[in-house]
Amino acid sequence: MLQVASATTSHLSIPPSTSPSLSWSTSFRSASELATALSRLGKSFDVLQLSAGPLQGHFSVVHLKDLSIISIQTNQLLLLNGERGSDSITFSLETSGNFDDHRIFCRAIEPHSLHGFKPDLKESHFQLTAGSTTVIAITSAKKFCSFLECYGELELLDNLYTSNSLRLNPEQYSKVSKQLLWYLNNPLNNAELRSMHTGHIFTLMLEAFKSTDEENFKSFEIAPRQKLVYELINWGFENSSNPVRLDEISNILFSSRRTLIQGCKENFNIGPMELLRLIRLEQVNFHLRCSELRAALDLKKVGDIANHFGFSSRGHFSAAYQNHFGETPRQTLSKANAQQAMDVKA
Repeated sequence: MLQVASATTSHLSIPPSTSPSLSWSTSFRSASELATALSRLGKSFDVLQLSAGPLQGHFSVVHLKDLSIISIQTNQLLLLNGERGSDSITFSLETSGNFDDHRIFCRAIEPHSLHGFKPDLKESHFQLTAGSTTVIAITSAKKFCSFLECYGELELLDNLYTSNSLRLNPEQYSKVSKQLLWYLNNPLNNAELRSMHTGHIFTLMLEAFKSTDEENFKSFEIAPRQKLVYELINWGFENSSNPVRLDEISNILFSSRRTLIQGCKENFNIGPMELLRLIRLEQVNFHLRCSELRAALDLKKVGDIANHFGFSSRGHFSAAYQNHFGETPRQTLSKANAQQAMDVKA
């Protein structure tokens, strides 16, 4: 997994991991900066920008009692790949109405849908549409399941274990969206009230689950091809300095070339080698922004970083980088150095 260095947070409004801060928000201008924000919540994700152009996003979080609510706004198509933990359940909605490219394990979401709530799902793989706002409530799977058991909702609990998405009626969807956004925008310091609000959200989710017909629960199972895409992303970030041919990656992942190509084409409209190239570009961008990472690898120049991640042609690399991120590698490095100098003065 991508190791997020502390230097990437230099210009971000992120409290230290030891801080008791109950709410905070920050803008992010790269996928690695979003990964940094998520890491402060104990969530280890690789984040990849899939669409071309400068990235502008905003991340917000508020902590209640045993529950956190986060919001991710992005102007670019993003892929998040990682593990959400062994005792984690999420309730996720796209609140702006812009969800055309939203995917959960390569599956498109439906309008007015609530998703991410399968209690025993440890892996996480989802896409966020460019121009979207996604709100996610995160809590303990054990505690929410115990809550349902206390209310005798055993049949409902079974539905949660066999599905991961639910289509709500528009009224219920609007109610859930507005309530989560209200809690996000009105953080409280009072521990008793924060605990009460957690109970309110548990009840809100129970009402949402019970307000719709059982057939609106969408059966969920990670298909082999979807699992393969997840593993390809993992491998790509872990081995981004070691470019390989398609036959080699097929052998490493115990897959045929055809299956690997189909899996990527279906979800990303690009082939596996292009996807791995985007990951390597993302890693270059990350290292250009982080002096600590460059120092650890003794990479001093743009060309050194490009070579480290398998880009042998300087001209082709520079053009590909500028086409994807909307600026040259030198501009990224110059901005990062200027920001670091400002942080030192501050």
